[in-house]
Amino acid sequence: MAGISTTKATFPMSLDKPVTVAVARPARKEREEEDEEEEEVLVIEGIELKRDEFVKFDVFVNDEDDEMAASGGVAANTEFAGSFVNVPHKQRHDGGDGGGKVIKTRLRLGISELLEGLGVDDDDEHVLVKLVPKCSCHN
Repeated sequence: MAGISTTKATFPMSLDKPVTVAVARPARKEREEEDEEEEEVLVIEGIELKRDEFVKFDVFVNDEDDEMAASGGVAANTEFAGSFVNVPHKQRHDGGDGGGKVIKTRLRLGISELLEGLGVDDDDEHVLVKLVPKCSCHN
């Protein structure tokens, strides 16, 4: 991730360059009450895209404290959490042109093991999530 410029997120946003967002974790008390085996899940909601466009972005997570301490804005300890990919497809019943229909979806990623590997403390209220677009291909 070195050498990638970061833009702080404002919503709604167009993902044309990497953006970093501080994401609040469930309150510590809520996490303690949950079964220890329950997965902490990162949910990216409100992803809007055209059904007939190829879209891909990668998601990286790191401890907020690591980002603050890192020199040059590059996190010292960042982990890959997953990717979102939309493969373009057209519906035959819509006249074959895909209609450029805009769809709205979400991405859910289990991150408990990732947070444990990063050494994120239970008392950390936020983690930093970086979304990195991998393709700006349009049909």
